[in-house]
Amino acid sequence: MDKSKEGIAVVHLIWLPYGIEIFKRFVDSYKKHEAGYDHSLYFVFNGMKNEENIRPFQRYADDLNVRYKTLTLKEGQDIEAYYWAASQILCDYLFFLNSFSVINSDFWLLMYRKAFQNNTGIISATGSFQSHYSLVFQKNKWSYESSNGYIHNFRKYKLFFKAFFYWRFLFKPFPNPHIRTNAFMIKRELFLSIKRAVVKDKMDAYCFESGRKGLTNQLLTKGYKTLILDKSGNTYEPDQWYQSKTFWNANQENLVISDNQTSVYENASIEEKKIMALSAWGYNE
Repeated sequence: MDKSKEGIAVVHLIWLPYGIEIFKRFVDSYKKHEAGYDHSLYFVFNGMKNEENIRPFQRYADDLNVRYKTLTLKEGQDIEAYYWAASQILCDYLFFLNSFSVINSDFWLLMYRKAFQNNTGIISATGSFQSHYSLVFQKNKWSYESSNGYIHNFRKYKLFFKAFFYWRFLFKPFPNPHIRTNAFMIKRELFLSIKRAVVKDKMDAYCFESGRKGLTNQLLTKGYKTLILDKSGNTYEPDQWYQSKTFWNANQENLVISDNQTSVYENASIEEKKIMALSAWGYNE
């Protein structure tokens, strides 16, 4: 653990099996867009088998001409890696970025820091109203689809039963406001106080991100604000998130930091975008 306490630690998580190209995209965006606020930079390499795995990444990062620190993990879901990194770094604020993060705006960190007030719990680049419980019924019809055969219908009804008898207790029905756990800032002490189950798989990660007992709902219960920040430094509370035009809405033109999910929307067809917007916001304009 670091001996001295730092102000803001920017923590970029890299899942090594994805390869170096997505890491290069982040590094290039970091070089292009000035943060505007003093911070320490950490690279957390997850999925490391041996030291040689990270050498090409470190060589590319050396061109940043800024000091960075490296942490390594053998395996683990992103949330588990975030918590492990938080336990290793002494700082006031943590700023987490996942493997696919790409910075889109100058002074991005300065905007986050200026927006962070005493009653702020978390600020992120994106949020959503999507519910994994409601999504099952939004995407599927109750009627038997004879054209799709027995196997398709069996799996569909099996999913219905799982959602109705199990997932409904894990996730609130739509609308289910939650911060997406990428490009978010939070106080280290507060982050470490958030209760969580062991995150073994994607469903556990979804529960932490958007579940009834997840990150956002715990912060709201504690009386903290959960905010979205756009590329101009404006912040939005949950009832305004749709107007931010940052995630699966319009052209996402106000997005300060993008990721793989925002890229999926960007590259989707008009009809696909309507479906995605409907699942995230209940609108498909």
